[in-house]
Amino acid sequence: MINTPKLPVTHEDRHLLCQEEVDGSLQVIIDRATTNGWGTMETIGAMEEVLKNLRIMYADNPHPDEDAADSGDATDLGAYPSADRLVKAYVDETEKP
Repeated sequence: MINTPKLPVTHEDRHLLCQEEVDGSLQVIIDRATTNGWGTMETIGAMEEVLKNLRIMYADNPHPDEDAADSGDATDLGAYPSADRLVKAYVDETEKP
């Protein structure tokens, strides 16, 4: 589960809190992938590529639910809270019967 941010977008440590929040969910994806025969580094590499592509996509077409405070700047680590959406979508999809 990923909790809501406890720090404002302008806080210098907000990106660290976001990393802590998504870490567990990303570990779940890695565990599920390796359980199903994918290699750990293979899975991490795939995740990196998917996230890179999402970053490009969201930079060009921000999600309608994005906070207006988002800068859209790819170097702004607080600008892409979509990782939690990616993890949730993956977990939801893998839990379908």
